[in-house]
Amino acid sequence: MTAPADRVFSEVFRALYPEVLRFVQRRADPDVAEDLTAEVFAIAWNRWADVPREVRPWLFGVARNVLAEDRRAHGRRHRLALRIGAERELPQDTIDLATTTVDLQVAWARLSDADREALALVAWDGLTGREAAQVLGCTRAAFSVRLTRARRRLKHLLADIEPGPDPEPAPWPARRAGARVVEGTQP
Repeated sequence: MTAPADRVFSEVFRALYPEVLRFVQRRADPDVAEDLTAEVFAIAWNRWADVPREVRPWLFGVARNVLAEDRRAHGRRHRLALRIGAERELPQDTIDLATTTVDLQVAWARLSDADREALALVAWDGLTGREAAQVLGCTRAAFSVRLTRARRRLKHLLADIEPGPDPEPAPWPARRAGARVVEGTQP
């Protein structure tokens, strides 16, 4: 018979693994998404006694940290490969499949990482404002302000995009002629 703590963990694992996996898949190379998700749950297992009552936002926060560490490690590997003269291409960052139109992809790419994260936590990951605030380590009110500003910036960016395909979005500060500057945004 399993201990009560084991039983609860296994129930949480079965219930939340698909959501955490989708969260990670949207933000990481598909080839490593399952490994990173497994790492999230390994951390949860090792810290199970310290996990707060609201497990879901805590797991998303752990996933964010695991993803950040993976990106840092990937960057270190890439810099090392460049130093030793290896000519490897980095896998391109991809925008989530949910961004199906070119205009939305261009606008999404021009948003800051913080704006994209605030929007994604609510729209793609289905977190409540309170849960998203926990994931980001801020108050509910601060997250509400972040989300409102991110939505406003996305709306302005979508309004600024000229019709027609833009095969490769320009880096943030490089804007098309005649585009308005979005209030409060920084490169």
